[in-house]
Amino acid sequence: MKSRFQTHLHSRFPELSSQRVLVAVSGGVDSMVLVDLLREFSNAVAVAHCNFQLRGQDSAQDEQLVESYCKRHQLTCHIKRFDTKLPKQSTQMAARTLRYNWFEELCLSNNYNVILTAHHADDNIETLLMNIVRGTGIEGLAGIPEQNGRILRPLLPFYKSEIIAYAQAHHIPWREDRSNQSGEYQRNAIRHHVIPELVKLNPKALENTTKTIDFTKEAAKVIQQQNEQLKKQLFLKEKETIRISISSVKALQPFSFWIHQLFTPYGFDHREVIKLLSAQKGKCIHSTDHTLEVGRNELLLYKSIEQKKEMEFEVYEYGIHEPIELLFSRDQQHEQSSLTLDATAISFPMKLRKWNRGDHFCPTGMSGSKKVSKYFKDEKYTATEKAAQWLLCSGNDIVWIVGKRADRRFVPTETTIDFLNINLK
Repeated sequence: MKSRFQTHLHSRFPELSSQRVLVAVSGGVDSMVLVDLLREFSNAVAVAHCNFQLRGQDSAQDEQLVESYCKRHQLTCHIKRFDTKLPKQSTQMAARTLRYNWFEELCLSNNYNVILTAHHADDNIETLLMNIVRGTGIEGLAGIPEQNGRILRPLLPFYKSEIIAYAQAHHIPWREDRSNQSGEYQRNAIRHHVIPELVKLNPKALENTTKTIDFTKEAAKVIQQQNEQLKKQLFLKEKETIRISISSVKALQPFSFWIHQLFTPYGFDHREVIKLLSAQKGKCIHSTDHTLEVGRNELLLYKSIEQKKEMEFEVYEYGIHEPIELLFSRDQQHEQSSLTLDATAISFPMKLRKWNRGDHFCPTGMSGSKKVSKYFKDEKYTATEKAAQWLLCSGNDIVWIVGKRADRRFVPTETTIDFLNINLK
């Protein structure tokens, strides 16, 4: 296995021999074999071990094993104990987030170039089966990526049986995580029940599945190249917004496939995107960090701006400098004034805030009142522009959609004798 491993590294990751390498080591057989193999390939190997203290004495003994191994082989060893109580339903995902965030911190503070993890061929097959059960696109059928940013997985071509055999032959110590035997997790059920049945059906099931994953990865690369070409044609960036022609999207074939390929990376379900293509202007759908909005014959894609209700500022007669600069004066019709108001209609402190659903005002130049949302629609605001717009209020009343339109109840009349001038810098 050692010669195959080194040949694989020279072929796929030749730069590793001259890089500073951080290896994620749990104390299990996979990661212990990985760090042992790497010691002979690179002179700049360091170890990172996370102790989540979730398994009592077992967690402590895992830490002791890793620390002892590193001392014996004179390897830099980073150990962190996490005291966070993780939610029961998302322990694995929460632990993964904490783990990889810490690895990134170590890379930045110690100039490590890459992070190596010990995912192997069996993990890859289990991931494929899990993705199939959940429902997936071609990316999920391609299994675990060999590289993701600075994270490399050099053991993916090797099976668990090979790794265990190598550890036994070279007397490499390891500890077995007893939670791997638990039926609580879906991965364990696939590992202990589904895969053995597949091997009974065909002794070469693991080998054949690995070949299928490799073929699918190659197909995924080709599709990704086509996807990037399509995005260059369809996704036209204008400042912070990407504009996408609805008619061009509807013309794509096969339709559902390309909708999935183009919009899933932004966190959208392709079925929701398809519905949106026939929706009225202004309709939006949201992912974790993006918004997709129907514009005039186009879709508008942009990063979501979280509108916090606590973004409210008191404004006194001397003005305000943050988050925008408003300067007040009491001279009659000051030449540089952005807006002149009837000072007797204003109550201080005024408030500067973002808009809320249901807000309305009485725009200058028209009778009656109007919802702020309707004003935004008429003025063709994008959702990004809506989120960025400030309102200046007196009490509960909107005085000014700042820089845009005033409320006529607060503007001077023929009888006004006390003026308030606002200069928007």
